[in-house]
Amino acid sequence: MANIVSRGAFRLLPACRILPVVAQRFASTATVTTGRFLGQSDKTEDILKFREKPESLSYFTGNYKYNDLLIDLDALYKQFKDWKPTETEEEQVYAWKLRDKMSQLLSIPLTTSQWRKITIHLDALASLPKPLPPAVAKVLESYQREQTTQQKETKIRTLDEYGRAYAVGRRKESSASCYLVEGEGKILVNGMELHEYFQRPVDRDEVTLPLEVTESIGKYNAWVLVRGGGSTGQAQAIKLGLGRALLIHNSELKPTLRKAGCITRDPRVVERKKEGQRKARAKYTWVKR
Repeated sequence: MANIVSRGAFRLLPACRILPVVAQRFASTATVTTGRFLGQSDKTEDILKFREKPESLSYFTGNYKYNDLLIDLDALYKQFKDWKPTETEEEQVYAWKLRDKMSQLLSIPLTTSQWRKITIHLDALASLPKPLPPAVAKVLESYQREQTTQQKETKIRTLDEYGRAYAVGRRKESSASCYLVEGEGKILVNGMELHEYFQRPVDRDEVTLPLEVTESIGKYNAWVLVRGGGSTGQAQAIKLGLGRALLIHNSELKPTLRKAGCITRDPRVVERKKEGQRKARAKYTWVKR
């Protein structure tokens, strides 16, 4: 049959003899081809059917266990972000495991930056109001150092014999010693009135921010000695000092002052200029000739 159906034989044979031969050849070819593709699809379906899917969404990242840990800690913090306990408990100082010990605990290699990110998430959980939720306390317990789980004695600041609260605030190169006592609302900075010492309204608003957020304007007199830095640094140093002094008068104001940023030390400073550079980061223009 293969000899009959050749390239030049179709002209000599009638149509009634050519059609059955061509149909038979195409039918056999289609059967083989279809069978081959069907066999491949069946095998592919079998492979996909029994293929194990990873449980973690970050499985294909470089260190999926570390990424999953950060996701879980962040989700736990968001779950108890608005935690309001019915009872009060003393503050506890937490000390986390060092990098090597934490790597052994998690069974994953950790770099220093990765260890710091984990401790930042743990600090956020530990900053929740006390007593902590049982789920959070159970998680933090495994990351604490073994020999520092006991509470450390902290010095409690009180009012002096004149009813004054003393606190120090710092910002950039400025340092402010603040005395706060109950009174009619006067603020003296280096022996001058507030509006005389600070010419810009934004600096005066920084100084009075702790009193405004706690609705204490007109209830306390403040006497401040400030030195170093410029007007912005001095104003923010006074803000920190007055916020800390308010806590000595009333410790229940801590959540309000913390939310307003009045008792958090801002560690940012101006980066120094480097030798051979125009500024701290800026370089001189490179000239080829």
